[in-house]
Amino acid sequence: MKKCLPIIFAALLMVSALTGCASQSNLALRNSSPEQNNATAQGSEPTISQPVTSTTGASSPTVSPTASAAYEKLIAYKTEGYEKQSIADFNATLAPTPDELTELLAAVADVSNTICSDDENYEFFTTTITFSSHELYCEHIGEEFTFFVPVSKKSGLCDYMDDAGEPVYEFNCFVESNVAYSIDNPELVSIAERDKALLTYKEEMQNYLNGLSEEEVAGGNIKTMLIDKSAELADSLSTENMRLSPCEIYLHEIYGEAEGAIQ
Repeated sequence: MKKCLPIIFAALLMVSALTGCASQSNLALRNSSPEQNNATAQGSEPTISQPVTSTTGASSPTVSPTASAAYEKLIAYKTEGYEKQSIADFNATLAPTPDELTELLAAVADVSNTICSDDENYEFFTTTITFSSHELYCEHIGEEFTFFVPVSKKSGLCDYMDDAGEPVYEFNCFVESNVAYSIDNPELVSIAERDKALLTYKEEMQNYLNGLSEEEVAGGNIKTMLIDKSAELADSLSTENMRLSPCEIYLHEIYGEAEGAIQ
């Protein structure tokens, strides 16, 4: 097996888009920039090593007999009190070597292709494992950390479905952005602190858009409004050891069923 971190990570991004279980699956889809996806890992033929085992000594959660080997590999890291571990310790346990990073990304891609939102470990995979595996990949290729923040607003449910059988709304606003963040002291930031900061950022961006009227969204400069809100959130959620940046919006669409595209 050749070393192919970018290929495996690209596969992870693709399957996340295809699962459709919930919006958190799409977080991994946008967590990398085009430069990250196109980067080529350096090195020679790796030796595939055994899955990393947890060093905490706590027992792993019960795993279904039908769970895949990838699922079992990743759920082994959900040890008692894992949220209190520092990012440095937790991420090092996941993949202490480049070869094991290749295995980790392959396992994440496999689980992303099969897991659904009613799985009891869904949030662990789509939040903690997603963030940590992306951080490890970014460190490997020398890129900054980013995470995907999609927000949307829909109103005016129509009495018919589209060709795919999905609900149709009279008013729609879709925004996609990336948010860069840095962890200056990973030994001093816990997994719980990181996950909460990133999820709060995303949740508050969605809440802000939800609170705007259709007239404010369609009639104002929604892109500027969202960037200003993200700057406010970045400032309030950043700490001495972890800093977030305002979002970079690369797509925003506003349209109505009858009128078509507004912006």
